[in-house]
Amino acid sequence: MNNCLGVVDSIETHVSGTFPKNIVIEILSRLPAKSLMQFKSVSKYWLSLIEHDQHLIDLHFNRSISRPNLLYINPLPQKGIFHSTLDFMFSESKSLQQSISCAEIVEGRGGDEQVEALVSEVRITDDKWFRYDQVLEPVNGLVCFLDRKTHAIRVYNASTREATPWVKSTLLAEENDKLANINRNKEIKCHSNPIYKFGFDPEKREHKVFCFWRLVAKSRVCKKSSKEQPDYESWEALTVGRDTKWRRINAVPNENNQIKIKQALPPGSSFRRQVYAYGTIYWSNKEDYWDLSRRSNPDEPAVIVAFDVGSEKYRVIPIPEFILDEPRHETFKPPIGMLVLGAHIALLYRMEPFVLKLWMLDDRPDKKLENCRGSTSNWSSETITLPFCCEKGVGGFGIAGSTDKILFECRGCKDPVSFTSLYSYDRRKKTCKKIEMDGVSSFNRSSGRSLLTTYTESLFPVQPLNKTIASDVSFVSPSLEVM
Repeated sequence: MNNCLGVVDSIETHVSGTFPKNIVIEILSRLPAKSLMQFKSVSKYWLSLIEHDQHLIDLHFNRSISRPNLLYINPLPQKGIFHSTLDFMFSESKSLQQSISCAEIVEGRGGDEQVEALVSEVRITDDKWFRYDQVLEPVNGLVCFLDRKTHAIRVYNASTREATPWVKSTLLAEENDKLANINRNKEIKCHSNPIYKFGFDPEKREHKVFCFWRLVAKSRVCKKSSKEQPDYESWEALTVGRDTKWRRINAVPNENNQIKIKQALPPGSSFRRQVYAYGTIYWSNKEDYWDLSRRSNPDEPAVIVAFDVGSEKYRVIPIPEFILDEPRHETFKPPIGMLVLGAHIALLYRMEPFVLKLWMLDDRPDKKLENCRGSTSNWSSETITLPFCCEKGVGGFGIAGSTDKILFECRGCKDPVSFTSLYSYDRRKKTCKKIEMDGVSSFNRSSGRSLLTTYTESLFPVQPLNKTIASDVSFVSPSLEVM
């Protein structure tokens, strides 16, 4: 960091030397985002370059992939508020804040396999935060926050700390306005909480947020029944940095799907992490092992729905019978999680108290057509033995940019606080090491308002781009001394 500050001093005090733009981009793309945020004050040219130059944004992101970071977002406890009431208080109050901690994942020193993996360079923001109900997994370093009371979202870049304003959905109000012209004794309500998904269209280089609604028309005095079924669905999309309001979409199945399903939406009560990779958002049409009643689309075959962010069409990928029929305890018949490992989508199954099994699907672009046509040749498996019991409260997620590392959550409750311990599993070495952040080995979790995951630093903007971007010609720049 001192080297970076030395470069800034050199820039401000020396005016000599000529550097082509491509050389400057090459240098800047190798620096951490925090340094680049400081460099924006060097000149208007550098400000424009760092905020708007697509080549620099892409090159910086590609190089950041090799430097995975841990992201931990959690409501801040306040004096006089117990953890058991924090969740409710955070929902009701606009004064409660949350913290965001970012840390680089590095290996612990020493050759002993039992040496813990450590996390260093912890950064906690001092942002003035906001009330929210849920936070989605990051995509390209961007995080999506939800306010379910107002049906609004805002997107935040964890590296640049730039955020969009809240964008509210008016779908429910519009549907009720339509119904009022037909029947004033009924109203449109949500059958279950709207489902939000977040992804990226690599062709148009746009981030999108999707909202899936299950709606029911009912009498204004009628109470909700547990057996009530939705009358219809509605899908919405919002393009980050371009749209100022939600737009309706007609998501349709891919014409190559071998299997036709009636219900493509994920279960309304799903606890799974969002899974995104290479322009596609993935989810299962069945609930996870928490759904003991098995009421999630019981008449449908078990499939993976692969929603393409660009075309807004979805593929239906059958889960092979040899996976579904594999002998497992009845409680753990469904997978306990889904994760991304490079170009593979993996289903995580609990086999024995200390043993998990990964079933991985190669879903690279040249395999997508085969997969939705029912090919089973792109599936492979791997058995994982963990140093802790995975009877319940265990989940896994891949490390951003890595195919060899998996982070496992071991969740436990010590009333009234819920804690998560993290373990880094190396698929090649078959070793498992505990992760600490600044000497802390467990992380407090507060329902959907907490997020513990990995992410990649990025300069991706969340606001509309200024079309007046610095030219591509060489420019006169102060000489840079490589420290």
